[in-house]
Amino acid sequence: MRLRLQWASVLDRWDARLRRVGERLGVPQPWLQEFNAYLGDRTTLEEFWVRYTLKRLDVQPWLQKITTEEDALAFYRESDYLLWRNLVHRRHSAWRRVLVTMRGKKGQLVEYGCGIAPVSAWLHRRTAWSFWLIDFTGPAREFAHTRLAKWSHWSDTPQWEYWKTQIRWPFARVVTALDVLEHTADPVYTVMRLERALVPGGYLHWNFIEASETSEGLNLATAAQRQETLDYLYTHLRLIWSSPDHLVSQKP
Repeated sequence: MRLRLQWASVLDRWDARLRRVGERLGVPQPWLQEFNAYLGDRTTLEEFWVRYTLKRLDVQPWLQKITTEEDALAFYRESDYLLWRNLVHRRHSAWRRVLVTMRGKKGQLVEYGCGIAPVSAWLHRRTAWSFWLIDFTGPAREFAHTRLAKWSHWSDTPQWEYWKTQIRWPFARVVTALDVLEHTADPVYTVMRLERALVPGGYLHWNFIEASETSEGLNLATAAQRQETLDYLYTHLRLIWSSPDHLVSQKP
């Protein structure tokens, strides 16, 4: 398993580099074509970067005022900036590493804090699996919905509360929580529920990016919460593979 994850990580990274080279050389990009189809637009790659840069400048005063989860939720609902930011930072995905932990099985994959669904969008053709996208309502999640709604085995679960009341736990073979824990107001509670969702032997793909002075205002987790969250993950799950930005743990 570790060797396969390492090899998948190498392929993911090289794929991202080659795609960036293709962007610089002007090779048509499927992610931009998909986004244009969603917008009903014909934005070029150069125009995309200009529009993204302007959006980032426009939202800075708003981001600096975000201090609570309620503030963040309002931002998720009312601004499309995170949709564009997700496309910038998550257009190349970690899907091969996730695929390694799905091999030879069927079940349910939960993409928690899905944004534009960078994992499920690559893996949705695995018809033995159901894909659950969990995130707050907003433009990024709406885009994810359009990417996957045409696949009949895709399951739409918009509310975390639905998990707790309508699903027989545990139920997921694979859960991803990539680039999301630092944005939650209570990451310890979040990972407790993610761990509970996993069936025995299931896999959690995760990271927990440290806040920095240049971080934007949506990083709500405190340093104390981060340490408590890491302690919980290392205590209740077995770490089987890690890289600086992607860790894989297994439920005993």
